[in-house]
Amino acid sequence: MRRALHILLVGSAFLVFFVGAFVISWIMVPLLSLTFDREVRRRRFKGMARFATRGFVRYCRMIRMVDIRWSPLPAGFPEGGYVMIANHPTLIDTTVIMARFRDLSTVVSRKWFDRPSLGRMLAAAGYVAGSNPDEEDGTPVLDMMVETLRGGAPMLIFPEGTRSDPERLLRFRRGAVEAAIRAGVPIVPLFIHVNQPMLQRGQRWYNSVRGKGRYDLEFWPVIETAGADLDPRELNAELHARYKARFARMLAERAQPAALQSASDSASPG
Repeated sequence: MRRALHILLVGSAFLVFFVGAFVISWIMVPLLSLTFDREVRRRRFKGMARFATRGFVRYCRMIRMVDIRWSPLPAGFPEGGYVMIANHPTLIDTTVIMARFRDLSTVVSRKWFDRPSLGRMLAAAGYVAGSNPDEEDGTPVLDMMVETLRGGAPMLIFPEGTRSDPERLLRFRRGAVEAAIRAGVPIVPLFIHVNQPMLQRGQRWYNSVRGKGRYDLEFWPVIETAGADLDPRELNAELHARYKARFARMLAERAQPAALQSASDSASPG
C-alpha cells in the first residue's frame, strides 16, 4: 500500500511539472512578452523559469520524494559569468540546481526545444539549444555558450551531455571547459551524490523511487581560467578522472546499505 501511494505521489510531481510547463508556455509567455524591450523579456522569462523550478522542488520535498542538501559555497565563488559543471545522475538534476541559483542558463537537449509546451518556455528564457545527434560539429553551440558567458550570465553544463549510465560515468565533452577558457570565466565543479538509483537513464519513473531519495550536492574548489595557461584537453581529462573516482565512491556507498539489508534479511527467521 505504501509503495502504491508513493508511486502515485511521484507521478503527481511529474503531472505538476508538465501542467505547469504548459500553463507557462501558452499563457504566461505571451503575457510576459508584452514589451518591446528584449532584455526585460529575458529577465521576466528567467524569473518565471526560476519560480517554476523552485515550486517543483518544493513540491517534491513536500511529498517526501527527495531530500536535498547543499555543501557550503566554495571560497571565491564567482559573481557574473562562470561555468558550473556537474555529473548528471537523475532526470531532475537541472531543476534542483536552477532552483537554487538565480540567472543560470544551460544547454538543453534539442528534443525538449522541439516540444511545443516546453520549447516556448526554454527559448523565451534564453537557454541554448544543443546540437542535433547527427551533427558532428558543435561549434555553433559552443559559440553561443561563449557569448552567453561574456554577457555576464552563468551557465550550468553537464559535460557528459546526457544522464550518466547507472553504473558508470560517461566521457566528458570538452565544450564546458573550452567555453570557460575562451570566455575567461571561472569553472565551478559540483558533484551530485544520490543515495539510491532513481530517475536514471533508461529507468521508468514508477520503478525508480523507493522511499525518499537524498541528494547531496558537493562543491569543489573554483578553477580560475582568466590569464591562466590551460590546455582544454588536459583540464577536461583531469576533471573527468576526479569525477569518475567520486562516482565510483558513490556506487560503493550505495552498495553498503543494500548489503546490510540483504544480510539482515538472510538472518531473519523464515
